[in-house]
Amino acid sequence: MIEDVPQRNDSRIVEFSGADNASGSYDRHRHSRRISPAIRKRIFAIAACFIIAAISVPVINSIMSAPPDTSLVNGELRTFDSYGQIRRLVRSMDSGSSGGIHLLDLGRSDETMDIMPEDAVSEAELYDSAAPSDMTAGGSASSKAASNSIANEAAGSVDSAASSHSSTYLQVDDVDEADIVKTDGKYIYYVTDREELVILSAKNGKTKLLSRIGSSGVENYIHDIYLKGDTLVTIGRTYSGDEGSTAIVTYDITDRSHPEMISEFRQSGDIVSSRMVGQYVYLVTTDYVYPGGRMIPKCTSNGKYADIPADEIRCMPDPQRSSYVILSSVDIKSGKTVNAKTCAVFGATDDIYCNDHNLYTASTEYNSEKNSWYTRIARAEIDGLDIRFSATASVRGNILNQFSMDEYKGYFRIATTSQRDGMDVNNLFVLDSKLNTCGEISGFARNESIKSVRFMGDTAYVITYQAIDPLFVIDLSHPDDPEILGEVKIDGFSSQLVPIGNNKLLGIGYATGDNGYGGEYAAGLKLALFDTSDPAEPKVIDSREFENMDSPAQNTHLALTVNSEKGYYAIPYSVEHYEEFIDDEPDDIVLEDSDDLSAEGEEYQDEEITEDEPYVPDSEYESGVLVFSADEKIKVIDQHKLGSDYRTRCVYIGDYIYAMDNEGDAAAFKTDF
Repeated sequence: MIEDVPQRNDSRIVEFSGADNASGSYDRHRHSRRISPAIRKRIFAIAACFIIAAISVPVINSIMSAPPDTSLVNGELRTFDSYGQIRRLVRSMDSGSSGGIHLLDLGRSDETMDIMPEDAVSEAELYDSAAPSDMTAGGSASSKAASNSIANEAAGSVDSAASSHSSTYLQVDDVDEADIVKTDGKYIYYVTDREELVILSAKNGKTKLLSRIGSSGVENYIHDIYLKGDTLVTIGRTYSGDEGSTAIVTYDITDRSHPEMISEFRQSGDIVSSRMVGQYVYLVTTDYVYPGGRMIPKCTSNGKYADIPADEIRCMPDPQRSSYVILSSVDIKSGKTVNAKTCAVFGATDDIYCNDHNLYTASTEYNSEKNSWYTRIARAEIDGLDIRFSATASVRGNILNQFSMDEYKGYFRIATTSQRDGMDVNNLFVLDSKLNTCGEISGFARNESIKSVRFMGDTAYVITYQAIDPLFVIDLSHPDDPEILGEVKIDGFSSQLVPIGNNKLLGIGYATGDNGYGGEYAAGLKLALFDTSDPAEPKVIDSREFENMDSPAQNTHLALTVNSEKGYYAIPYSVEHYEEFIDDEPDDIVLEDSDDLSAEGEEYQDEEITEDEPYVPDSEYESGVLVFSADEKIKVIDQHKLGSDYRTRCVYIGDYIYAMDNEGDAAAFKTDF
């Protein structure tokens, strides 16, 4: 027998029966267990911990995988604390947890409309700026007074021995824009269709190829260039394995025959645009990312291509695209050791506007809940290598191009086209230094869309088009109360507006024709001259149409060459001439009478030779340079034919105009006027 276990203070009693002598086994006679309250509490506590842990693991995982708060803090864009926050945001967007733009009701009640009212609002109004965040807020934005030019020609570094020469036609004075052609009065630098750069000497209408830069160098593809004295800057695409990036490469071109690379800077993403202020190039790219791939943008820092630090990346409120806007400032005079600064914002951009202290990005986004399009704006302050994204806003509609935006005396102005009741309408918004809307004109030119915009100080000129081309003159002298002063209509439409002084505007655009089905088609080039001396009654002074003519200047201001000294404008052009004839009885067709022809063959020949068959189109392709003046009238000085090779740009050096073709060859002619 096993003795009974004596009773202990913990009140546990365990009793067993005696063992069966025959079998040598134990025969359980009685078994009981009593647990004290203290032990019971311990057991319950342990069980509770297991239950809490079981529940908490998915909750914690959910919290850890949840996207970070992207709302504004005191009107400022948030800065990421870590790469983990960024990865969570990218994964959440890929999983579809990020919907359309969640815009708040702006207080206007119109239940008959299925889209939002025609209002422009700042992001601070759209999103809760006081919401808690696991990201830090940036500092306050600075406001600087801006000055806007009217007509300009970029001032470049000119060799004292060089002839007078053209320079890139710019939107803003002293803010250079990259282009496929530059000249310093002695040499022409041009990016060909093969995306290589050729350097040509140019003198008295003759050119000579000195060197090439391109696929054999650092860049695989050159996009466009800058020129600063003996420093050449290329903006292009470069590839390392399967991954591409955008590169800024500087060259010493003291010896134009043997350019020497000085430095290379790279950042991830596709080229959007760039600007150069002084010796600093500001490069903007859009970098798309996705889970399972690279989710952090990269740039060159201290000679290494590495991830941009998390604290240099900010975020748009409720971003709509899994991408970054990357902005870098590169000191092109810093030598082999590149001095550069890079910052980024999680969001997107389609175009930019830049002056000497602020750079604005703009992207079009769709609000599925309101069935409408908005333009998201982000502002970056720039001062040499000191760059930072600070403020953001949204306005109704979408922009046309960079000329849709402007800053003047601390106010940002933007013109957009949106829709109301299924028809296009147009808007102009004025935003203050904090990007809050302070004034607007909404819904003008119904059933038309914006084709060109030009801001000139306190005045905006807007061209809209459907069947005719109205020019609207808008007074912005009172930012909180902009006003349309007058308008004038003309057939066709201008896609570029060029201020030419004396209250006149030159319009470069399209002549239109009736397609016979109730619509219109682009029928050629059109030049128009507007008199805006009386803003309430602008007038069309003169216009000229050029049938079947096209010019790159219809699509980009960079293709316009201005010679202020001699008072002329020059644009490359192309024309395709069509001729047709009908010969009712062609003499050169003979039918063979052959027994071998089958019935099918005879029928086939009968179908081939009909009265309609002799229609034979014949085309002759012509390219050249159109030179004209625009004072009281538009006067064509020279429509200079240069063969059949397509011309993309033209420049002038001294008395000669040089027109570049796709291959980098230049044809020149003298201007005797």
